[in-house]
Amino acid sequence: MSQDELIKIEEETAQNDGRPQVSQAPVDAEELVEGLLRWRDELTDMLEQLPTEAFERLILQLLAKDGVSDIDVGHANDTIEGTGVFGGGGFLSFRVSFRCIRGGKRISSAEVDDFRRGVMLGRADKGLLITTGKFTQEAVLKAASDRAPEIRLIDGEELVGKLKELQLGVRTEQVLVERVIIETAWFGEL
Repeated sequence: MSQDELIKIEEETAQNDGRPQVSQAPVDAEELVEGLLRWRDELTDMLEQLPTEAFERLILQLLAKDGVSDIDVGHANDTIEGTGVFGGGGFLSFRVSFRCIRGGKRISSAEVDDFRRGVMLGRADKGLLITTGKFTQEAVLKAASDRAPEIRLIDGEELVGKLKELQLGVRTEQVLVERVIIETAWFGEL
């Protein structure tokens, strides 16, 4: 480095209260936000590709960590369903039926009815219908019907958020902004 370049750096440093001048490339805010949220799509894709047995173990860990115990489970293809007890450690507890459906499809009101009649009826006080996809508006309305046992709908976006919240295969780092890291090895051990 030449003498003139050193003098220029010293002058810039003096002008910035002793801090060296750092040049920054312009930041595209939309690109930054997209990068920060990309983990959701990556995790959803990973859930779709997990072997059925690993996906079942993940759902069982999720339910257990969220307070469901005494879980009895079965599965067929990409659907896992069963029953358990929620809130067993407190004064109140209730039986819950659950069904987890993988696949990017939209879950219809007919599937909500099928779950209510086929899995919940006579077995549970409340239901939990989980999908890696989304629910149709009709399904949301059907689940909220006040003439039938309550069904809580969890779509793919809420599912990956819950995995992050409970730190199941996902951790965060706080630098300037939160960075979400998917622990692929953790999912490989399921």
